[in-house]
Amino acid sequence: MKTPRFFTSVSALPCLVLALSALAGVQASAQPMPHEQPLLNASLVPNPYSTLKTLAGYQPSVIASEADAKKIYDEMPTDIFQGDSGCFQRAEDWTYRLDSTRGIKSMKVFLFFTRRYQREFDYQWAYHVAPLIPVRMMDGSIQDMVFDPTFTSRPFWVNSSQSMKYDNRPIPIQQWIRYFIYPEVECPVVDNYEDYLNYQDRYYCYIMKAPMYNYIPDNFDTDLAALTDTSHPAEWNFYDTHTRTRIQWRSGDLEQMKKAYTKDFRKK
Repeated sequence: MKTPRFFTSVSALPCLVLALSALAGVQASAQPMPHEQPLLNASLVPNPYSTLKTLAGYQPSVIASEADAKKIYDEMPTDIFQGDSGCFQRAEDWTYRLDSTRGIKSMKVFLFFTRRYQREFDYQWAYHVAPLIPVRMMDGSIQDMVFDPTFTSRPFWVNSSQSMKYDNRPIPIQQWIRYFIYPEVECPVVDNYEDYLNYQDRYYCYIMKAPMYNYIPDNFDTDLAALTDTSHPAEWNFYDTHTRTRIQWRSGDLEQMKKAYTKDFRKK
């Protein structure tokens, strides 16, 4: 059976849907990057996300050029994570790092693998997640690009002659899923978590876009619960109560994220 082209032992921990409890803690410190990258003025960018319930009008930053996007991609660290780090931890680090050091408001793209796909291809992962940022392309259009250097860049143990198998740059969503999905099929974009949960045999996979603050898929349920749980009104501070969109980082998520760092990096 043919396997997705990325499939190496990059991470020993599958990106399973984990029920992670929020831990109180201090926000993770982000290492500053060498220089600022220009962003497009938000007032000049149309908002194509207003119709997606999972984004509820959330306006991400737009990187001004493909060249700037490549520089940002190349500076995203991959050597600070343990071998068994989870994709949700890496995505949280990268998006938080870009926000705190550059002011880039990114998104996250969740690729959900259905039970149908897991059954037919003996696949173990439930989902994968990576940063998603709009980029102004050379033709002037704006396209959502996935920044996932752990998988789309050539690992150091792979011979340089095999570099052509990897994109080594930000790529569109449908190109990104080819690293994980076989055969080449479309993964519908859904704006409701229940569409994925309730239609497991209709497609092999689903795509969902979310603000950078969403840590794991459980957040899609807990976000709604937090807005109806009057016993914990402090939780409301993390959400826009009108759109039900997460609008802040949670220290518990960031503290859990830091567990993915190598011991050497934690000492810094």
